[in-house]
Amino acid sequence: MDGIIEPVELDQLIDGCRQHKRASQHRLYALFYNYAMTIARRYTGQLETSEEVVNDAFFKVFTKIDLYAGDLPFRFWLRRIIINTAIDRLRGALSATPTLELQAWHDAELDAGIIEDLTREQILALLDQLPPAYRAAFNMFVVDGFSHEEIAVMLQISVGTSKSNLARARQHLRAILINDFEFSKKI
Repeated sequence: MDGIIEPVELDQLIDGCRQHKRASQHRLYALFYNYAMTIARRYTGQLETSEEVVNDAFFKVFTKIDLYAGDLPFRFWLRRIIINTAIDRLRGALSATPTLELQAWHDAELDAGIIEDLTREQILALLDQLPPAYRAAFNMFVVDGFSHEEIAVMLQISVGTSKSNLARARQHLRAILINDFEFSKKI
């Protein structure tokens, strides 16, 4: 969570949101804004679009807060809303991206130290270089742990396309890392 909050206070904020109290909504938004932006940023690749996704997601949270049953931690419920909102936003871009079936490709060798030395900002910058379909598949499978079947349903694509997009995302990331690493070795 972005701020330190006790479970009792979070429950009170959620109750306040259910009663449409602006102060509770504002506090909940402030507490989870950075968390929400991190998730949205991974999916959209653009700060402005991420802000729009976060605002749309919080609108959904505040209008559907009665659906939150409390059986899962609030941040998991919020995370799912943010991901779904980002995917809704990206569907147009995803449908415009040509889909190809999975083809065989070989892993490129990477120096293990390259990845370990990357900062959060560098990783986000790498993901930003991926086409939207590849970025979505990579985030959903690698970062958020969805299965290819779940990804296919959420993105309205085939399971094979999900696997292909993931493989191509990994291939693109490897190529970027190798090129950047080779360039940095020459300096």
